[in-house]
Amino acid sequence: MNRRFKRRSLLYTPGSSGKMLGKSVDLNADSILIDLEDAVSISEKDAAREAIAEFIPRIQATGKEAIVRVNAMNAFFGVKDLIAVAEMKPDAIILPKADVLSVKMADQILTVLEEHHKIPKGSIHIIPLLETAAGIMNAADIAGASPRINGVQLGAEDLTKELGIKRTAAGDEIAFARQMVVYAACMYNIDCFDTPFTDIKDLEGMERDVRNAAAMGFTGKTCIHPSHIDTINRVFSVSEEEVNYARRLVEAFETAVSQGKGACMFEGKMIDAPIAERAKKLLRKAAE
Repeated sequence: MNRRFKRRSLLYTPGSSGKMLGKSVDLNADSILIDLEDAVSISEKDAAREAIAEFIPRIQATGKEAIVRVNAMNAFFGVKDLIAVAEMKPDAIILPKADVLSVKMADQILTVLEEHHKIPKGSIHIIPLLETAAGIMNAADIAGASPRINGVQLGAEDLTKELGIKRTAAGDEIAFARQMVVYAACMYNIDCFDTPFTDIKDLEGMERDVRNAAAMGFTGKTCIHPSHIDTINRVFSVSEEEVNYARRLVEAFETAVSQGKGACMFEGKMIDAPIAERAKKLLRKAAE
């Protein structure tokens, strides 16, 4: 049976750095993303595949989610990554430069590998990384390309590079891409993760970026530095104040419904069924 996780903070850690991987085990991130792609040079990729084998079970033993970002399926490194990683039983893989074809290809390869290693079919999930113009425009098709998919991630650095535009702290240039990823995830009721905030020292800018992502509908955010974890966890957690407000709102609305009304006033605001359902959804999230 697949494990379920909180997925607020997801920390990228280079697969070629045993020291950083060792430290990541004890950090407060919900998920550890072991990177075999951009953070690992070509000359180190074979060694990195072997090095991460000991860390996946160590991460999972702490209750965290162990995810591996493999190389893209349009490169031989990607296939080699899947062959090596599947035996380690990660909870999921992140698939860079994702499109429908690469997702289906990864799905088929994982199915064969799970059968070979006697791993329950479908237990290794896929998280497509949407970081190209084509990926953004086809986000909904990609998000629905495999039953293994239980989340999608936006990758802004490669996307803005392809578009030939500057990546800014405000993030106005990726607003459309963010919305497309959130809407695609909502269609399939899966998680969606925002792109990392890459200015490690700008903690105020980072918090604004996290709050912006949460307000747009992302369920979590990836990061590249441990100093960002606590802020991400806090912003993507439901506060006691929010829970109490939602509970009072639902009670008021249900009382109105029992009296044959379709809406009611609650603390100066008109409440109808969609607003009440949103509050119920928040309560379910808090319970989880």
